[in-house]
Amino acid sequence: MELRILENGKLQIDDARLTWFNFAGEKFGKGGERTFGVRIDTQEDADALYEAGYNVTIKPPREEGGMPFMVLKVKIKFNEFGPNVYLESGGNMRKLDEESISMLDKIRISSASLDISPYDSTVGGVKYRTPYLRNMKVVQFVEDRFAEEYDSYQD
Repeated sequence: MELRILENGKLQIDDARLTWFNFAGEKFGKGGERTFGVRIDTQEDADALYEAGYNVTIKPPREEGGMPFMVLKVKIKFNEFGPNVYLESGGNMRKLDEESISMLDKIRISSASLDISPYDSTVGGVKYRTPYLRNMKVVQFVEDRFAEEYDSYQD
């Protein structure tokens, strides 16, 4: 994963590993809230995100002596400004909208690159920063070795 934190608090993450998919907004969390997690693999990245005002969820290691499981939860909210989400699958690129983004819950993702915008607020005197998806490119993992060759024959 390559993480860049820009001056304005925006994040650019390339080759991200996604987890806790809820693109349809039907799984866990508040009803209808679309979210996903970005797995944070190094303590340095977690520290940099914390310094930038982001909250990284830390779960204990799965095995003794292992790294903790760290995740940045990202919210998705569609409006006239986006987010722009693109799915690359078998050599084809498709822009997803508010309805079609739910398909990401059901596919194997090979890689993802994303831009995140912060939303800063204060509740009860406590400042917090919520990450919102701005742009994302998802590459689907395709196990079918014939898919790319015969993709042009699909209806």
